[in-house]
Amino acid sequence: MNEKKEKIIKTSIHLFAKKGFAATTIQEIASECGISKGAFYLHFKSKEALLLSACEYYIGMSMKKMKTIEEDLAGKPPKEVLKKQIGAQFEDFRDHKDFIVLLLTENIIPENQEIKQYFYKVTTETDKLYRNALLASYGEKIERYVADLSIMTRGIVHSYMNVMVFNSELTIDAEEISSFIVERLDDLVQGLSHTALNPIVPKDIFNPMPAGKDQLLESIQNIKEHSALPEDITVSLDVIEEELAQDKPRKPIIKGMLSNLTGSNDEEVEKLRASISIFISI
Repeated sequence: MNEKKEKIIKTSIHLFAKKGFAATTIQEIASECGISKGAFYLHFKSKEALLLSACEYYIGMSMKKMKTIEEDLAGKPPKEVLKKQIGAQFEDFRDHKDFIVLLLTENIIPENQEIKQYFYKVTTETDKLYRNALLASYGEKIERYVADLSIMTRGIVHSYMNVMVFNSELTIDAEEISSFIVERLDDLVQGLSHTALNPIVPKDIFNPMPAGKDQLLESIQNIKEHSALPEDITVSLDVIEEELAQDKPRKPIIKGMLSNLTGSNDEEVEKLRASISIFISI
């Protein structure tokens, strides 16, 4: 990512956290960055596209750190890995507080289909990381309840972050709170090992179900046949269809065509665009 784009992302997140996503204008972001509104559009087609890029930027860094901890501490006691991963999330909160504040205080996810799909994918990946760490730490005795335990663990972490958002003077050491949370997980696991109650959620609750290539191709055909679309949208769909039909679709070409579908004001086209985005990113 180039420096200019990174600056726009960081500046916008600060403004979104301060004023709110809806209340912040593109002109304000451009002015704060010292660029023209036209220069902004050279990097991002819309405020929503900027928000998605910001999510990919910050969440991507956090996910990479979680996976790196898992790799770097391979061979160490699993509970130590889990503790480090939890601590890393609180370090991210400290280092990127504006972004965390935005996620916790703004109802942004349901407003945009592509962002909603992205967060579903991220939730799935995060849940998988937690399940792996929990199973490695506590073994088969929690396998039946691993989905519930993953939800409870993430809930504890997010709840403490909420407290820190609304109590800015509260300072919590990442290492201290990660040790405290893991001890509480010990208590939860002890209770689960003796309960006769059934798990609340099924193990496959977060399994991703992205559309496959055949389903996407069928959706493209249906939209072209049953919708009166502008010529530029139809041509873009034709190119995407041709690429998806290949054994090795060229992602840069598909991404370029997807950008042409932005702002079509057609709900079905927007859903298709989001589904194709998820498909080529996996």
